Amino acid sequence: MKKLLKLYAVVNQNGVELNENHWLGTWNFSVSFSNFNILWALNTLPMFEKRFMEMIYKRAQRPEDLLWHSEKPSPFLVEAIQQRKQPGRALDIGCGAGVFSVYLAKNKYDTTGIDFIPLALQMGRRLAQQKDVTVNFVETDLFEWQTSQPFDIVLDSGCLHTVGDGNLKRYKQQLLSWTTRGSDFIVGHFGKRNFFDWRPVGPHRRTRDEIVKLFAPEFEAVKYDEHIQTGVRLPVGPTIQLMSLWFRRIK
Repeated sequence: MKKLLKLYAVVNQNGVELNENHWLGTWNFSVSFSNFNILWALNTLPMFEKRFMEMIYKRAQRPEDLLWHSEKPSPFLVEAIQQRKQPGRALDIGCGAGVFSVYLAKNKYDTTGIDFIPLALQMGRRLAQQKDVTVNFVETDLFEWQTSQPFDIVLDSGCLHTVGDGNLKRYKQQLLSWTTRGSDFIVGHFGKRNFFDWRPVGPHRRTRDEIVKLFAPEFEAVKYDEHIQTGVRLPVGPTIQLMSLWFRRIK
């Protein structure tokens, strides 16, 4: 821990600090390229990610103030709900301000939203109260949280691409413990278009094949969609590929 704090101090001494006006993971760069590896290393640390997210939620007064806010649920989530004969149990991983948790609850699902940012969960509880629905919001670490009953639908609208490669197997193990045969899993993720499509900060970028391979053979891919978003601030942008994947557990 002392070494990590020392690294953080070195970065600050070189004039690098979080810029609160930028998009996820964006930095105010006044640092030489010799320190670029330090930035990349810090960006992968859970404690650093949490501090950054806490700062964003502290500045937001409502869900609409968040940089990534969207009221529109994934079309795959909408379709998965429509295909099911009756509502069941739903889990929103990294639920944030709870917009999609509330959407699931409004569709009569017994919904749980998990996140590690207390301010995000407070925002989610206020939203649920305003919409007159019940959501079980839980402050927890996604690698530690367990449930006694499996979920019919699991949604990840931006959590997986914050997970480093070293924890992907742990993520999958947790997902398997939360689901059963027939469960739907919908995930949104930054795509990787080519070898050069990477950034030292911001969400991890992966290809469609990498994600499909990660969840095989227990999950099969049902549908896939992608689109390019422009106008994203550097160094995360200027363009990013956003992928949506719908999986169903078959084993």
